[in-house]
Amino acid sequence: MSEPETSIFALSSDDAGVFYWNVDSNLLCADEHFAEIFGLDPDDVRDGLPIETYLAAVWEGDRRDVAKTLHRAISTGGSCFQDYHVSRPDGSIVHVVGIGRCFRNIEGEATRYVGVVFDDVELDAEQVERLLTRDHRTATPSAFELQGDASVVLADAISRLEHDDDKKKHRAVHH
Repeated sequence: MSEPETSIFALSSDDAGVFYWNVDSNLLCADEHFAEIFGLDPDDVRDGLPIETYLAAVWEGDRRDVAKTLHRAISTGGSCFQDYHVSRPDGSIVHVVGIGRCFRNIEGEATRYVGVVFDDVELDAEQVERLLTRDHRTATPSAFELQGDASVVLADAISRLEHDDDKKKHRAVHH
């Protein structure tokens, strides 16, 4: 990583996970707290993982909205605020708030996305049950237009995640 990429981790704290997404290489690097929030290996996260890895950790009911918000931020070069849930490998679900900003090169192409994720509280069993009974899937894949390389990555990730969701539903119906 270059100096600007590693210096972002100086902002790390126990209250928030800091991340840096190199849109060109599609690698998102983050600090240890971010890895803990997402239930991922800190060494892997510090070295960088594809954005799809993080999207897969987002609770399936929030995943499409998170991807669309990221798409909007990289399409406009703007900032965003997101409120969503992360499903950890241990089965727990945590509520998080993310704040990020996309940066563009001189040609206007999205190149970097930097932000912070705050983990709010871990949900108790009753909150998880209420969350799982809500239907968050109101948008269709065609509800937003995709443009640019980073958008292709997100569109592909959304497609794969939806395909995985469909396979899970199909298995559940036949078992």
